Amino acid sequence: MESCRQTVYELTEKAPVINFFSSTSVIDINVFFYLSMNGKLKMFLAILSVYPLGIQAQGIDDVISSLKTTGHFDATVDYSVLMSLQDDVDYTLHLQSWEAPGDTLSPCDYLIDWKVATPSGDATGFSAYYDGHAYNFRGDRLLEYHFDRDSTLFKTRGTGAASLPGVQRRAQFSELLPQFIAEQLAEIKDNPDYTCTVHPDTVINGKKCIAVDGVMDMSGQILKEFLYVFDASGKMPLMVNLENNPGALAEQSINATYTYKPATSGSTESISEEKLLTLYPEIFDRYRESNFAIEKLPGQRLPGFALPTTTGERYSRMLGDRFRATTIIALLDPKAAFSEATVGAVRDAVDKLPFNSDVIWAFTGNNVDEIEHIIPSIRVGEHLLMSAKPLARDCGATSFPTLIICRPDGTVSDVILGYNNDLSSVVIQKAASSVK
Repeated sequence: MESCRQTVYELTEKAPVINFFSSTSVIDINVFFYLSMNGKLKMFLAILSVYPLGIQAQGIDDVISSLKTTGHFDATVDYSVLMSLQDDVDYTLHLQSWEAPGDTLSPCDYLIDWKVATPSGDATGFSAYYDGHAYNFRGDRLLEYHFDRDSTLFKTRGTGAASLPGVQRRAQFSELLPQFIAEQLAEIKDNPDYTCTVHPDTVINGKKCIAVDGVMDMSGQILKEFLYVFDASGKMPLMVNLENNPGALAEQSINATYTYKPATSGSTESISEEKLLTLYPEIFDRYRESNFAIEKLPGQRLPGFALPTTTGERYSRMLGDRFRATTIIALLDPKAAFSEATVGAVRDAVDKLPFNSDVIWAFTGNNVDEIEHIIPSIRVGEHLLMSAKPLARDCGATSFPTLIICRPDGTVSDVILGYNNDLSSVVIQKAASSVK
């Protein structure tokens, strides 16, 4: 007679109706409620899985392969965390991922948006990764990591259970992306501490699905119970349930339920910094701390912009437009200590150059009195602009003053960050190099 095992998973109050089928029998599903010690109503899904204890999962390779080769993934996820020692937490997630076949750092590019209700209102944030660039915004702080600048942050440190993955692999909720789930299932399949089974003909709310359930058992102690449910046709995730430390004081239950919009003809273009700047302009304006982007600007075309002048007109240029001459764009904060000194140094340098050059004074503020106190009047070849935060953002400038030296063809020759006593000489040197 076959040995049997009963596995218990905690779900939300809106549990689906599930039937598991095997080749020989129908597996009964019982849904019941209980009142926990903290007074919250919780629901358990009891799954009576009929198979010999210790059997390795059959048919899991097809699921792993399908998840690994997911192209553009786009889903909304209701994510709840039920904890015995803390209040429950409910997130709304928007997950997107894209194939990254040549990337050795991550199984995919991704963009993760999250929202959670707090007593003071909704808190939001995002994580993103592509091509060696990782971003994380949480709690009014934008952190970014770039492989070109510091590759060690992208490498796993330590070994075994104490290992710490690279920043691109430990973004919150990244484990819910199909490509990352594929890695988890591969670990479950190959690690002797896991026992699992695959139910290829599961039915949820009348829809055929594939389910993978099992436990992680170390030295006779169950550390985790898990259930993954996938669409039977496309093998995309529909539900993930995890029980961490079941039965312990620090027990934690996680339930993630996926929903998908109907297929559209919308853009499936992968993530990039340009796309992030478009999606989160205010976050990059207010919270960006790194100068990495502007340090990579030389050799590229200056972004297009349209900004007001202090006299109520508008100065515009498109990406790829030429300049009349070598042009210095001075990004200035009218409240910063060295703005006035920067204006003097740049003008001194322009007067000493052996060729004509123009200057665009681009102030991030919009107080005309403050700006005109620093520059009471402009000279021939100068333009005085304000409200230049979008230009600073698009260039990646996070500190001021910042000087961008452009060739007449509209490409950036060099950048100068900050003020120093030799600024005039530095501007002369950089501007002269731009015409060679």
